[in-house]
Amino acid sequence: MGRFNDLWASGKFALKRNQEADESRMQEARARAQELSPDLAIDPDSREIFDALRAKRGQETGRWLNGLVPANVEKPAEVQAATVTAFEDVNKWIDLLSEQFVELAYEFNKKAIGTNLYISYEKPKLFEKRDEDIWYKPVDKTYKCRLTTRDWALIVRGHDSKIAVFVVPSSMVMAFDNDSVGEDEIPHFMEIERTTGSGGDISWLIGGVSTTLGSIPPLAKELFGDLIRVSSGVMTEAELFSDHKTPTLGENIAVGYQPADSQSKASDSSQSGSNSEGGGDVARSSEHVISKACDIVDEIIDQELKSLYASATAYQPGTPEATSIRQQISATETFHTKILDAFKEYTHTSMAASAGKKPAEKQQQRV
Repeated sequence: MGRFNDLWASGKFALKRNQEADESRMQEARARAQELSPDLAIDPDSREIFDALRAKRGQETGRWLNGLVPANVEKPAEVQAATVTAFEDVNKWIDLLSEQFVELAYEFNKKAIGTNLYISYEKPKLFEKRDEDIWYKPVDKTYKCRLTTRDWALIVRGHDSKIAVFVVPSSMVMAFDNDSVGEDEIPHFMEIERTTGSGGDISWLIGGVSTTLGSIPPLAKELFGDLIRVSSGVMTEAELFSDHKTPTLGENIAVGYQPADSQSKASDSSQSGSNSEGGGDVARSSEHVISKACDIVDEIIDQELKSLYASATAYQPGTPEATSIRQQISATETFHTKILDAFKEYTHTSMAASAGKKPAEKQQQRV
């Protein structure tokens, strides 16, 4: 199935999740999503790697980052303006992480384009939600960015004085974005906390170990690599904390990964399309008409990006030709993201409207 078809199925799950508040655990949530679409099932190898990595992404990561600076070198102090709020500091961290993610995705996608490991990125955005249940209606602010492969997503969410990193199946992204599944229902992959000492000094902690802004580039590479490791279902211990080189598919990350057979996928897709056209469930075909159209556009954009990335490998970084191609890639990615955002909004609105119509339709039938 295509990306938009999967999002539609995820949206159906999100709507049902709102109506069934008792289903609150992530395990149940994944099971519900897979019931709607068996193609959303999680590879056991990916699940095993995710569990192994999550166990390492606390104190072990903090100690590793802390050890990158030699003991005889004075670590840079974090200078904070008095007027800067904790949330603004969190935003700065996420902005710097995102800048690294964009650079890493650009280089990685040159080899990953056309595979299930191709990275789509969403630059940081501010989200505000008013709590109507409290009389003074406080506004909860969240700042977040995201990296997404075909099967998994890495989501970075910033709150007042904390940055929470999640790795979730792509089928759960819409439910997570809509708060149908809350942060308390999904185990954190990593947390970065901002603390203030007695003297007013600001420090950042990962797994209880102090770190600085200078640790963001290696941290971004590790998190980026973690997403690829989980998505590929392939990981060797040698890949962890090994070096700070740009993650390269098949060389220093996801070694042994074998791309899925695109021909069999195309055949399956064609067969699925012919079945729906040949007298299948008309209602089901109708509800997927927009997602199918978007999947066609998605495939065309994917081919365009593949062509641009192939052209990018022919030029040295910094040359006018390389800069021009990179600008085209950025514009295409931005366009792609806007289509994705528009489809999510359409899905949410359409399904909410359908849910509102059902009671009226049933009442008319009874009359």
